[in-house]
Amino acid sequence: NRIALLATTGVGLLGALALTAQVLRPRGDDSLPLPGDDLVPGTTIVETHQARIDAPAAEVWPWLVQMGYGRGGFYSFDLLERLAGVGMTNARRIEPQWQDLAVGDQVRLAADAALVVARLEPERCLVLSSDGGAAPPGAGMDFDFSWAFVLDELDAPRSGRCRLRIRERYRPRRGATTAVVRAMRPVARLMTYGMMWGLRRRCRA
Repeated sequence: NRIALLATTGVGLLGALALTAQVLRPRGDDSLPLPGDDLVPGTTIVETHQARIDAPAAEVWPWLVQMGYGRGGFYSFDLLERLAGVGMTNARRIEPQWQDLAVGDQVRLAADAALVVARLEPERCLVLSSDGGAAPPGAGMDFDFSWAFVLDELDAPRSGRCRLRIRERYRPRRGATTAVVRAMRPVARLMTYGMMWGLRRRCRA
């Protein structure tokens, strides 16, 4: 059965890539205070990832601003997004029509799921929150969530390099949801790894 073969191949590929991301992912310091940490107090699951980008924060920022479904995408692995059926298109250039983002705006993860911009400091930080967002019925997203993207210049102010930190904070509302969130982590780590790699590649282009 061709469909079964494709599904098995996709699951196998996903598993192999997730394992690779587990081994190679650049972990950040979860204890380091970052913008947006106050949005979800009492979190039980926190993960921070970081990557050095050979471009100043001012050049990375427009890519962050245009993220989202129906906008610039999330710059991660196209193949995995297609396997997941998300239908995401990842932009290859900065588009002026997607540069107008403000606190209170929605950033969509998919056609029927969205987070809300809770913090926005140009060239410094973009923090998204589940508070006021949208989720499809029955999706099992029974948790509070924040997603922070923080840029820091490296070395001298004009070194031309910056560090991107990405932090996810989860507060499950029920005990059973904790297991669901933890089960999702390998795939989320993989997609975060893909996002950082995608951003680094685009900023070097």
